[in-house]
Amino acid sequence: MGIPSIVNWLGDVIDEGDAHAALYVAEINQHPELITISYCPLVQVEQLQSISYLGRLRYITCADPEICEKRTSLSLKDCWLGEQFLLYQLSDYREILPYLQEVETQKYTEIFKLPESGASRFIEWIAETSQKIFCNPKSGYKLCLDSLVTTSRQRLLYEQLKMQWSNDL
Repeated sequence: MGIPSIVNWLGDVIDEGDAHAALYVAEINQHPELITISYCPLVQVEQLQSISYLGRLRYITCADPEICEKRTSLSLKDCWLGEQFLLYQLSDYREILPYLQEVETQKYTEIFKLPESGASRFIEWIAETSQKIFCNPKSGYKLCLDSLVTTSRQRLLYEQLKMQWSNDL
């Protein structure tokens, strides 16, 4: 089973990893000062508003003109990688919402508290970072992996991928 992980991303063995997908930022319902960053298959984008704990959608890659101009679609595995990088970068803003932990969700949901001043700039930073990651995949994925690769096995696979990328030039 190819669950999302750095090793499986580097080995290109994430289940349904090539499915078209979108990365999104949404407010937590009844808590507009809190957001979540996640991804979903493109066919499920219309259903995001029906998820009980999600409020207003603040950003989604499939509606980002810069990303859409450069890429016809994003894959689920690449949205997962982008999500992991953003979660890592924003970990200082992580928040625990007890009632959300009780809601039945298919996967763990990270919650972030928007800064009291500059909330819109915070969302802009997420959008700009997403553009850096997805508009130029090799440098974008390198940006992510340089931060996320931590084990010797991951480093070995990452070095092999970088060699493959340099051979593709």
